[in-house]
Amino acid sequence: MSSKIRNCVRDLEKNKNVKELLPEYIKQYMQLNSKYARVKMMMEYYLFYEMVSEGINPYIASAKDTADKLYEIVDAFFEQKPSKEERGAFAAELLKLRQGVVDRMQVITAYVDQFVVYEYILNRVQYRFEDLELLPEDSVFAQELVKFIFSTQDNVTINDNIRFVIGQLPMRMTRGKYFELIKNSISVYKGSDKSSLDGFIYMFRTNAMLYRDENMEKYFTEFIPVLEELASLDYENIDKKTYDIYAEKIRINASRLNDISDLYMQLGQLINEMYTIFVTASYEEEEKEMDTANLVVRGINSLFLQKDSEVWNDKKGAELNTEEEKLYWLGEQFVSIEGKQEKLYEGLNIAGAALESIAESQKEVIDELGLSEAFTILKDLFLLTSNSVFADLGEQALEEKVTEQIAEEAADSLIAECKALFQGKSRMLRRAVMANTLEKMPVFFTSAQEVADYIMSALSSCDDEAEKYASKQLLLEVIQ
Repeated sequence: MSSKIRNCVRDLEKNKNVKELLPEYIKQYMQLNSKYARVKMMMEYYLFYEMVSEGINPYIASAKDTADKLYEIVDAFFEQKPSKEERGAFAAELLKLRQGVVDRMQVITAYVDQFVVYEYILNRVQYRFEDLELLPEDSVFAQELVKFIFSTQDNVTINDNIRFVIGQLPMRMTRGKYFELIKNSISVYKGSDKSSLDGFIYMFRTNAMLYRDENMEKYFTEFIPVLEELASLDYENIDKKTYDIYAEKIRINASRLNDISDLYMQLGQLINEMYTIFVTASYEEEEKEMDTANLVVRGINSLFLQKDSEVWNDKKGAELNTEEEKLYWLGEQFVSIEGKQEKLYEGLNIAGAALESIAESQKEVIDELGLSEAFTILKDLFLLTSNSVFADLGEQALEEKVTEQIAEEAADSLIAECKALFQGKSRMLRRAVMANTLEKMPVFFTSAQEVADYIMSALSSCDDEAEKYASKQLLLEVIQ
C-alpha cells in the first residue's frame, strides 16, 4: 500500500494524469485512514473495556453518558449497517460527543495548570523543613547547566533545554522585563495564521491560571474548594504542619486529575476513530486483517452492551461461556494484525505529507471534479492522525493573518490580565506563574553567553537557601 500511494503522490506532484489520479489519491488515502482507524480502535477499545470492567479508573461514572452513546453508535455501524445518510447523521453525532469531551478536557487542563503553580511554590518551601545536603556551589552548578543545555547540536533540543532550565531556576525577573517578553513572544506570530496565535494565548492563559469559561462551573467542581484553599495560604510564613497537609492535598488531587485526563483522552481517541470509520465507510476495502479488527471491536461492544452478537458464532471451537473467556479469545486475535499499524502509518505519512500541496496546486481541478468535500474530510483526518487528539476540526482554508494591530492588542490584553492577577498576590505566586509561563515562551536569548549570564544571575540573586536548594535538586535529577 505504501508503494501504491507513493507512486500516486509522485505523479500528482509532477502534474501527471491529474484528473485520473486525484480520485485515486482520495480513494487510497481514505482507505488508509479507514484501516488505520479500525486497527487502532481494535486495540484501544480492548484496553478501554479492561479499564472499565476492572474499575481501574474511579471516574468512569462521570463519563457514563458519553461512553453509553459511543457504544450505541458502534453497534449501529457494525451490526445494523446504516445507509450513507444515516452514517452522516452518526458522524455529526460523534462530533457533538467529541466537543463534549473537549469541553471537559479544557476544564481539566485549567485545573491541572493551577495545581502545577501551587506545587511549584510548595517545592520551593519544602527544604525549609529538611536538612540540606551539600550541593555544587553556584558557579560550578551554572557551568554544569550550560554544559547540559548545549550538549547537543540540535537547536530544537537546545531550546527545549533552555526553557526547562528557566522554568526551574529561581525566578528573579522584574515584572517589566516579564511583560516585555510577553509582547515579544506574541510579536513572533505577526504574519502567521491567527489560529496559531490563539493557540499560544490559550496555552499561556491556562499556565498563568487565567483561563476561565462557563464549563468550569459545570464539570469537576470538586477541585474548586481545594484551589481556593491553596490560593489563601501565606506561603512566606507557612509552617511544616500546613506544608505537609497541602503537599498531600496536591498529590491526591493531581492523581485524581490524572485519572480524569486519562479517561477522557481514551474516550477522545475512540470517538476520533469511530468518526474516521464513519466518514471513510464509502471507501472501505475488504481485507482479512480488517475482518479481525472488526471482529474484536464488535466483540468488545457486545460485552459493553451485554447483548449477543454473531461474533461468538465464529469462535472456532473455543469455549466462550464467560466474559473472561470471551475477552481472552478476543485478545488472541491480535496476533493476526501484528505489524499492520506501522505499515498503515507509513502510508498515511506519505499521503498526508503531500495533502496540503496537492490541495493548493490542484485546486481548480479539485473543484472541477467535485472533490472539494473529500479533501476537506481528508484535512480533518490528517489532523486526527498527526496532531493532538483534540485538534480543532473544520478550520477555514483561508485563515485571518495576524497583523501588527492584532498582535499589539493581544499582547496588551494578556499583559493587563497578568497585572490584574498579580495585584495583591504574594511574590511567591507571582514568581511561580512567571516561571510556569516563561517555560512556554519562545527562547529570548541570542547567545550561549546570555544563557550562562542568566543562569548565574538567577542563582546569585536568590537569597532563599531553601528555594535555591529545591531548584538545584530538581535540575540535578534531570542533568545527571
